[in-house]
Amino acid sequence: MSSPTPPSAAPARRRKHDRSEVPVSFLPEGNPPARWAYIFALLGLIPGLGLLFGPLAIGFAVAGFRVAAADEFHRGRGHAKMSRLLGALEIVSNAAGWLILARA
Repeated sequence: MSSPTPPSAAPARRRKHDRSEVPVSFLPEGNPPARWAYIFALLGLIPGLGLLFGPLAIGFAVAGFRVAAADEFHRGRGHAKMSRLLGALEIVSNAAGWLILARA
């Protein structure tokens, strides 16, 4: 008969900031203002709604960028930057579209 095998080497230690088990999400985790800014920026892509959601996206993006600057991992920083850019483009393009429609 064979004797039971001894346990192999101890499991490897995890790194201090290991995030390998964190689920990947489309929206930023840990930064609610950046999350809302990104949602408003996406909603502003609907024609005609950019004048409503564009300023909201910019406002929440500024708040989200401040939260990301204070965070150790800078969570939501890219979403906040993209939302600020997209919000500005939505305002300009929707304002031009409504102006063209008003003149017609």
